[in-house]
Amino acid sequence: MTRPARSRLRRIGRRAGILLFALFVSVPTLIWTFQIMEALFFRPPGLPPASCDAGLLSLLRAVDRARLAARRESIGERHSLQRFRAALEPEWSSRPALGTVCRGAPKDSQRLRELDALRYAEEHAVRYEATALAGQRQRARELEHELETR
Repeated sequence: MTRPARSRLRRIGRRAGILLFALFVSVPTLIWTFQIMEALFFRPPGLPPASCDAGLLSLLRAVDRARLAARRESIGERHSLQRFRAALEPEWSSRPALGTVCRGAPKDSQRLRELDALRYAEEHAVRYEATALAGQRQRARELEHELETR
């Protein structure tokens, strides 16, 4: 093989390698981006509640239940937050449908916005409370165990 033919093969090989690398990086990135966008913006709305009032009350009770569930966690922030979010279900999965049901009355829409704000405020509080109290809660459980075994 002559020198120009060898350099031509190298260029073709280099381009093929770059193309292969680009495919290995871009295809999964595009797939994952699509999956994230779909999960964020195209969630199924869930079953609509019987009425706006019933739906609002169920969301409020779910926030209370989630707050209590997060307080029971003593490991740390991440686990408290997971517990909080898990305890919001199944009521909060119907939140988009409830927005449609409550759209007719301005007062109901305002109540729904207040509940959204409450949920996010409670989640924020769980983060900071869990961080601050995790050590104290863990120590309280250890103390309880020590006192029970005496």
